Amino acid sequence: MASAKQVLVVDDNVDVVESLSALLQCHGYETAAAHNGYEACDWVKDAMPKAIIMDLGMPWMDGFGAVRAIRRMPGAQSLPIIALTGSADRDSVKKAVAAGFTQHFSKPLNFDHLNSYLASLS
Repeated sequence: MASAKQVLVVDDNVDVVESLSALLQCHGYETAAAHNGYEACDWVKDAMPKAIIMDLGMPWMDGFGAVRAIRRMPGAQSLPIIALTGSADRDSVKKAVAAGFTQHFSKPLNFDHLNSYLASLS
């Protein structure tokens, strides 16, 4: 079982995963990493994190496919899953929420906003 402060970071860009994980760890979170939607789904099957931060545009299974698959897993219907994408327009936000994301942050990420959102989940 995952810790109550564990966040799964999902992005095909290894640098994004490593830098965001490091920032989260500096703020007291434990992190795990996945680099595509399939890895994210496999990870969630084994351990339910406190939250997931997921890129939308990834190879093999994108964030939209992954969030739909995760939402079908037992116990994951209310799991906070945060979209992290380069698109900040209203259509992208609506599409992300319709797919099952609970929050949407655009790149470049304002970490203070993300940290405040994660803190509100406690």
